Amino acid sequence: MPGAKIIKATVETVRKRSLPEGGFAMHNGGSFRPDATAWVVMALEAYERNRYLTNTACQRLAGSQLPDGRITAVEGHPESYWPTSLALLAWKKVAGFEQQVELATQFLLNTTGKYWPKRKDAAVAHDTSIKGWPWIEGTYSWIEPTALAILALRSSGFHGHERVREAVRMILDRQLTSGGWNYGNKIVFNKELRPIPENTGMALTALAGLVEKGQIKSSLDYLTNEVQKLRTPLSLAWSIFGVSAWSNQPANLHDWIFESLDLQKKYGRYNTELLSQLLVAYFTDGDLIGFLTLKSRNAQPGEAK
Repeated sequence: MPGAKIIKATVETVRKRSLPEGGFAMHNGGSFRPDATAWVVMALEAYERNRYLTNTACQRLAGSQLPDGRITAVEGHPESYWPTSLALLAWKKVAGFEQQVELATQFLLNTTGKYWPKRKDAAVAHDTSIKGWPWIEGTYSWIEPTALAILALRSSGFHGHERVREAVRMILDRQLTSGGWNYGNKIVFNKELRPIPENTGMALTALAGLVEKGQIKSSLDYLTNEVQKLRTPLSLAWSIFGVSAWSNQPANLHDWIFESLDLQKKYGRYNTELLSQLLVAYFTDGDLIGFLTLKSRNAQPGEAK
């Protein structure tokens, strides 16, 4: 079948971006990237193949973990710790990295984005006093890093922790009145901003099972309609995750993923992270929450699954 061939070729493309020392590059000939590596681990674990590659990738992530538990996007820049959540999610899928998971979990629980009391004369309408997580240390909290941190902590059983509950409040507070989310603002200088599909998908995925459906219905309606028109990989993958998390799994999601991958003929190869996100969406049928909360398989390093 043409679709099956596309998926097989995509898996091989991702595999070929592995590095001799372990881990994966974002592109052919590139250097180690923790975010790309974490997503490849999740994709290959969802595929149930390549345990040797996922184990060595997790070892490479472990080798880059700093003593306080963080994983940085750029070596030598400890402030760029946003990939910590992704590394934690990867380690949870491969047995033998419990110490790294514990360190990363404690790091996330002990860190936060900047926050301050809400001011009546503020240019933004959301509550700036609610804590989430930032991209970079010492900066403000945004939707994507906060959603990823919630998913990482949920995978470790901390869905009821105060840090997670507050982050849930933060995401709900940033929801646009007309539905959806953008990068993390909603109204600026009395003008409501427009929603972004991938940020909406991230928020809906993180909130699934933690809030009532009525609290996000307008956002779910927006994304359920929007996902039918999307074929860019980032928007498509996260939109599939977002609607599927609320039992709105699209019937045509596999066809949409094939169409997105086929667009590489026109626009060039996607980076490793984007390819892996599409693979995770395909192999899990969009059920990212269910996949992330499954226990890791107990295969030995080097065992092909």
